[in-house]
Amino acid sequence: MNNLYADYMQEQKEDVKTDQVRKDIEITLTDKQYSNLKLKAYQAGFKNAGDFIQSFVSDLTGWCSNGSDERDLADQWYQRAHGMSEFYYYFHFFLFNYDYMNLVMMSELLVDEDYFEAVYEEYTEQAWGQDVQSREECLELLKELVKADVEL
Repeated sequence: MNNLYADYMQEQKEDVKTDQVRKDIEITLTDKQYSNLKLKAYQAGFKNAGDFIQSFVSDLTGWCSNGSDERDLADQWYQRAHGMSEFYYYFHFFLFNYDYMNLVMMSELLVDEDYFEAVYEEYTEQAWGQDVQSREECLELLKELVKADVEL
């Protein structure tokens, strides 16, 4: 077994220990969506819809997935349904990806204009030609997140 694969397997083994209900993930479904989701889950052999969704998330994220074909198909779905992300660089993605995701940092961005300008400049540089959100849109997002007391 090569070292990269062994490291990958060890990382997955450690990550499984962090499996828990995530408080910031809530979905609303119509009665028909819920009924049909359960039907699909039961048809695939799952005992509940949550495990079924978790299986799809595994394929979509490429972590603890059901196989390479499933990962590829989940990615194809993502690109087809949400492919605009190829052309647009969202500020909340940048905040999360570059560790500006806690409430203290987001609050500091709102009160320290120079700090916000430096971070906004970094955001536009990281976009590599993709369309970006305006300063005003980014500030509004920060205000909404801080007001709602939501970390990314």
